[in-house]
Amino acid sequence: MSEAITVQGVGRVEVRPDVAILELGTEARAESVEQALSAASQALTTMVAALHANGATETDLRTEGPSTYTMTDDVGRVNSYVCSFRLTARVTDPARAGLLLADCVAQAGDGARVHGVNYTLQDRADHQRQARVLAVADARARAEQLAELVGRPLGRATNVVESNSPGGPIRPMRAMSLAADSVELESGVEQVTVGIEVTWVFAD
Repeated sequence: MSEAITVQGVGRVEVRPDVAILELGTEARAESVEQALSAASQALTTMVAALHANGATETDLRTEGPSTYTMTDDVGRVNSYVCSFRLTARVTDPARAGLLLADCVAQAGDGARVHGVNYTLQDRADHQRQARVLAVADARARAEQLAELVGRPLGRATNVVESNSPGGPIRPMRAMSLAADSVELESGVEQVTVGIEVTWVFAD
């Protein structure tokens, strides 16, 4: 009979996200590249200004682009140009994410694009510590049960290996009409998970 027992334990902590990530953008179509670029840039500037007016700092925002492509008619002739930008905004008060999203769309008008809203945690360390305690307790309970079932006393732990799961929201986000003064969003719950594998030797 083996003189050791190896079990896995899992600890999970559910936490409300404290950061919202707005994935926004602008797009414009015009008869020339210059006109499309100008219109998309103007919409982007307006959107950035709206975020700054609501407390966003330079470190909260990131822009990507421009990206351009052509539109053609039925016979393949270029008839217009499209230019777009991407804008990512970090919001440290998720409860205000819907308000900021609606304001950006209202200020930028038809040139505004919404690519999605994501939620995350600023710091997982404290939550991982809590999950780790639960994971160890879970592993010990499993080991004690198995040792009892085979009639052997559980001794000391000789090896521990940890693995962290990225986790994720367990309740989906809901988004309502963009025409409202504030878009109704639900951040859900972020699940922080720690898994461990522990080996114990038997005491006898």
